[in-house]
Amino acid sequence: MKLDIKHWAMLKAIGDTGTLRQAAFTLGITQSALSHRLAEAERRLGGLLFEREGRRLRQTSAGRAMTQTANQIIPTLQRAELDFSQAADNEITVVRFGVAAYSCYHWLPAFLANMSEVEPGIQLELVASATQNPLRNLQEGTVDVVLAPGYLAVPGLEAIAVFQDELVLVTEVKHKLAGKKFIEAEDLAGEDYLSYSKTAQPGFEYERFIRPSGIVPHLVTVVEVTDAIVELIASGFGVSILSQWAVQSAINSNKVAVMKVSASGLDLDWSALLRNSEPTGSAARVLSVRLAQWFQA
Repeated sequence: MKLDIKHWAMLKAIGDTGTLRQAAFTLGITQSALSHRLAEAERRLGGLLFEREGRRLRQTSAGRAMTQTANQIIPTLQRAELDFSQAADNEITVVRFGVAAYSCYHWLPAFLANMSEVEPGIQLELVASATQNPLRNLQEGTVDVVLAPGYLAVPGLEAIAVFQDELVLVTEVKHKLAGKKFIEAEDLAGEDYLSYSKTAQPGFEYERFIRPSGIVPHLVTVVEVTDAIVELIASGFGVSILSQWAVQSAINSNKVAVMKVSASGLDLDWSALLRNSEPTGSAARVLSVRLAQWFQA
């Protein structure tokens, strides 16, 4: 390697702050020392990382790629040091955990209470950003375990079955479709449809139900927050097809109504995803198994 860790930390600091003065303050060194460090890094690499624009620094195209890498490396190393310190001091292993879709956490307090009893040596750190790009976050080590819906076969990742769910149509309580035992795609033709995702996800309603029918809802609006979709539906602003488990709290409080999608329904399996490189008995594997046991119980 041509660069030392101090150079990678420098790249992140300059990228975050935009000026040598502020980056030097962040790193706890003088601006002159940081200028020498930058010159040394560029000399080792054989090219410019930044170009000056007044007091600010503008990344070169090559420098931008290096800074993006630094933004991944430095937080990962910082987390590793923090995990080690916590484990050394308290004999606790931190597992970074996320939910890949729907951002639903109504179940989390009860699960955490159960984990504190059965696995007191494992501490969960919730990574909310894992909802976006969960597979990449797993592969890069930003998160250790992801609770994800649908079938995902990805090289390097392993799926442990957790529970079975169903995709259901969600409407306001007094909606004209609310009394039906199940809906067909034709029922969506005149509806304003609220979609959770900008893209068609494999194994979800668009691929399995809407597209094969050729029916197009009246208006499709993307709302990427489950709670917001539920509130809009409850106020009569549209309908959506969502995980029944994700909206169970709203169903229990009679805020919305749900119907089966087609006579046979649309099943949806949830799994705990982790890297296949996780050794037997690792905290990530233990957490995945505990998730499955807790949901099945």
